[in-house]
Amino acid sequence: MLEQGRLGTRQLATLTIMMVVGDMMMIYPSVITSYAKQDAWICALIGIPLGMGLMAMFIKLGNAYPGQNLVSISRSILGYWPGTLLALFYLYFFMVGAATQTREVGDFMTTQIFQTTPIRVVILLFTVAIVWAVIHGLESLGRSSELLLPVLIIFIIVLVVCLLPQVEVSNLKPIRENSSVSFAQGILVSIIYPIGEAVPILMLLPYTAKTSHRSLDIILAAGIGNLILSSLVTISMLVLGAFLTQHIIYASFILSQKINIGDFFQRIEALMASAWLISTYFKACIYLYVFVLGTAELFNMKQYRNLILPTGLLIFGLSNVIAPGITYIIITVVPYWVDWDTTIGIIFPGLLLVIHWIKSFSHQKKS
Repeated sequence: MLEQGRLGTRQLATLTIMMVVGDMMMIYPSVITSYAKQDAWICALIGIPLGMGLMAMFIKLGNAYPGQNLVSISRSILGYWPGTLLALFYLYFFMVGAATQTREVGDFMTTQIFQTTPIRVVILLFTVAIVWAVIHGLESLGRSSELLLPVLIIFIIVLVVCLLPQVEVSNLKPIRENSSVSFAQGILVSIIYPIGEAVPILMLLPYTAKTSHRSLDIILAAGIGNLILSSLVTISMLVLGAFLTQHIIYASFILSQKINIGDFFQRIEALMASAWLISTYFKACIYLYVFVLGTAELFNMKQYRNLILPTGLLIFGLSNVIAPGITYIIITVVPYWVDWDTTIGIIFPGLLLVIHWIKSFSHQKKS
């Protein structure tokens, strides 16, 4: 196998939470509110069990072909050439995803914190960090996620608890004011953005210790990640209201600036930024890792490590040209990204699973 390292079930669960939360921690409230408006918090909560169902579909597909990653699964189900084309499509998604997350970090840091720093400097530093992590292998990535996940959760709990004095329940009213189409779009966003972008789990399953509770742990991890995002959406709407949540790109960061307890505990936005950087960092690392691993699998290479540095340079260059700024991403890219995530995270895995069931049924009928 290309990857000699092994993940424990707990490590895969922590990486799953990191993938689900990822870059969504900062922009998710704004994105889902732009679709569902006043009902965004309801859609986010409904998306938790539905997202767990989507993750269960991923696990079902992966368990049907033990020891195979997404590239080899595609070839096994569809045949060599159709499976190769589908694998190329997924690899392109992983590459663009890693570049987009890197660009998001650059845009955020240069607009909110280091406003006089050139964006290429921030992108370069972040790219070096994710390349360094992937070079050290899958096991190191999993162990690091175990160490940093508690930090992420503590920062989010502090944010929510400290904002409770500023909560206005009236901001959630009126309920179900918008059309059913907007409500359905909000539910789709609550599923496809957090969980659909966790499809790299199919590249990690073959390198995870198989235990009796592995599938359940991963599904619960997806639910926990989506619950974290739902809590951010709800607290954002309770404090800022639907209109401000929709029109503030980094709603979670603005929320952290509003914390003021006794004129003493305040200005903790750096903590929120750190939590977001942690989750986005791991998501970008996973996307870079599965891209180089899948590329090596696609071309029958003996190892994938020779691809890491060239891919890092590709990510650096692509993240600089993928968009002129965060405004372009929000206005132009995000509306189409939903369709892309739906195709990648629901349609293609669902078709693969259905074709697998048809082939299995036909084989059983013949025998």
